[in-house]
Amino acid sequence: MSSQLLNQEEANQFILECHFDLDTIKEKLEEKPELIKSYNPETIESALGASGHMGREDIAEFLLSKGAEIELATAAMLGRRDLIAEALKQDPANARVGGAHNIPIAFHAALSGDVELMQMLWDAGAQEDTKGSLLGAVMKNRIAMARWLLDHGASKDVKRFDGKSPLQLAQEMGFSEIAALLTS
Repeated sequence: MSSQLLNQEEANQFILECHFDLDTIKEKLEEKPELIKSYNPETIESALGASGHMGREDIAEFLLSKGAEIELATAAMLGRRDLIAEALKQDPANARVGGAHNIPIAFHAALSGDVELMQMLWDAGAQEDTKGSLLGAVMKNRIAMARWLLDHGASKDVKRFDGKSPLQLAQEMGFSEIAALLTS
């Protein structure tokens, strides 16, 4: 076990890997457990937050099992209604918090596919944030969520970081049912 302090470059690299590479994360945490506390203040992103906005339940659950502190946005991605309900009870403004990169909690809820969770956020004031959350539903092929979002005014014109629309993403990923929903 290493007792070295993290440097920002090392923390940022670990955060990058937390977007997509569970095997590397496991190896690195075995070697250097303090990586669990990695945080990039420029992108407002932790290791757990990186897995959260990518919809990587496997990575998020692993990081939590190694001591990462739960974040609301990642809790929403994991469909942890109990944690979200408690946060909303404490302060309804939590319905509009952002996760990594300030991506709204509603986007993370769309990744989960949990329509009841999204309704809780909507009822607590996240109506504006749901408009841009369709990409989250498409990323994980969450058809019921996409339908709910469209019924509640979600934009089909929202663009991902690479300029792709929800329809383009659905077509690229082979999600024909959700693509049909987006063209109706």
